[in-house]
Amino acid sequence: MVSYFMPTIEIIRFNHFAPRKQERYPVTKNGLFFVEQGSLTVTQDSGATSELTAGEFALYNSGQLKEAQAQPGENGFSALALVFSITLLQKFRNVYPLSKIPAQQTDTFFKFSGQHKRIDQLKDMLIEEVERKQNSQAQEHLALALMALMVEKQPELLNMIIRATQFSETQKIIQFIESNIEEEISLETLAKHMGMSTATLKRRLAAEEMSFSQLLKIKRISHAATQLRVTDKSITTIAYESGFKSAAHFSTAFKAVQQMTPKEFRAKVQQHGKA
Repeated sequence: MVSYFMPTIEIIRFNHFAPRKQERYPVTKNGLFFVEQGSLTVTQDSGATSELTAGEFALYNSGQLKEAQAQPGENGFSALALVFSITLLQKFRNVYPLSKIPAQQTDTFFKFSGQHKRIDQLKDMLIEEVERKQNSQAQEHLALALMALMVEKQPELLNMIIRATQFSETQKIIQFIESNIEEEISLETLAKHMGMSTATLKRRLAAEEMSFSQLLKIKRISHAATQLRVTDKSITTIAYESGFKSAAHFSTAFKAVQQMTPKEFRAKVQQHGKA
């Protein structure tokens, strides 16, 4: 029996931002973004722009962000994202007093920095703990404490967290696939997770003009493309971690979607980063 597990918090490091194709079947990701060197200008769906400079960080919801543009500083550009699982956000929402939810919703991008001493210290502790990869409970408690202090400072952030936990049925399907991307995922397994028959699941997917096999392939390729962008892992390692049974199968599937091999894709991204 396969045990499905996703780390509560994932860390992704960046030294450049490359243009990327609009992803099919996207699912919103949430967490904390921290600029270490250089600056990052983000544009929200509303058209509003905000700039994160070195040392600044913010909670983010990818569903609200339309575009991100990195600007190198004297020592280039570097940043990291802590991606929070939906389980972690739900846990925070469940224990936070609902009476404190602001009446009006806002999409303002709230920035924090070293001036917010306690919040900044917790952020550093959380990053260190996630990088240690030793104690998932400590990571979770630090993240919950960090979000609590950030919401105390900017109560409107609670709205973003609440919206992040409200998934449609299709988003739940995509979330399950993304959370278990390394595993062997079958239509039967997904149907069981969703609490419906395989026939019903097929009908629901067809209504959204999706098929299970196509959705699974697209999400595996999307995950692999991200790994090729932001890590130095070998192509073979990325192939297996994206759920492919061989590097050859991965290369063929990747080229069918991206119109280039994984090696060519990585070279193009690296070339853009040096430009």
